[in-house]
Amino acid sequence: MEMRNLVKEKIEEKGYAIGAFVASSSSMNVEILGVNGFDFAMIDFEHAQTSLETAVDMIRAAELYGVAPYARVYNPEDGPMMGRMLDVGIHGLMVPMINTAEEAEFVIQNTKMPPIGIRGKGIGRGPLWGAYENYNNGEVDEKSMVIVQCETPEAVENIEEIVQVPGIDCVYIGRLDLAHAMGVEDPSTSPELEANIQRVLRACKDAGVIPGIFTAGPEDATNRIEQGFQFVTVLNDLAFFRQATKQRIDAVRQAVEGDEYLVTDAVFLK
Repeated sequence: MEMRNLVKEKIEEKGYAIGAFVASSSSMNVEILGVNGFDFAMIDFEHAQTSLETAVDMIRAAELYGVAPYARVYNPEDGPMMGRMLDVGIHGLMVPMINTAEEAEFVIQNTKMPPIGIRGKGIGRGPLWGAYENYNNGEVDEKSMVIVQCETPEAVENIEEIVQVPGIDCVYIGRLDLAHAMGVEDPSTSPELEANIQRVLRACKDAGVIPGIFTAGPEDATNRIEQGFQFVTVLNDLAFFRQATKQRIDAVRQAVEGDEYLVTDAVFLK
């Protein structure tokens, strides 16, 4: 059996891949993404309560529908943790807060096997207990994705060096964190932020690295894909659920109560 890189296959086919962050730790939500035709599910360990045991069920749910199971790690300095996530069947890792080429090289060292890196060989779920016959002979290094996040002005300043690190497949712009680090209040209207985004995009294109970005909605995602971004997230499942349920309850109450209904958040949030 041969391991596949589903995202790269999709990019070769369509020019882009669309995915979502799954912060709910829900394998059913991953299944729903698969039913709806998403290309990848980014299991979130950085801003969620997800455990590795729970992630295995989420990985299985993704695999049922041909969705690439990826994970965002919570500590860019914990190399063994990155290897362990790959060991249980994650097909790609997103590593936050990578600001220098040296930090990117550390990621490669811990996600690739010798002679590239130091990750040890295994016979567990990652290689499907040996069913991926060449997993430990270079296949996983070729077919798994390594994604580093660009989230600070320092990372932007060093982006031309970061994209030259062998083994980096994708640079993903964490637009909200980058805006925050720049002191930008409204990411949608900042020319300085947009200039940095375009600099990262150019650096990726020049180096043959996949450019990725967080988007805030359908129009934003379409615009970024047309600009040349190829690895695009379009939602976070919990944020999306909160927004959708709020819109639904407000629509019903306003229809019933008319002008007497005041749109408010829950009492405990006040």
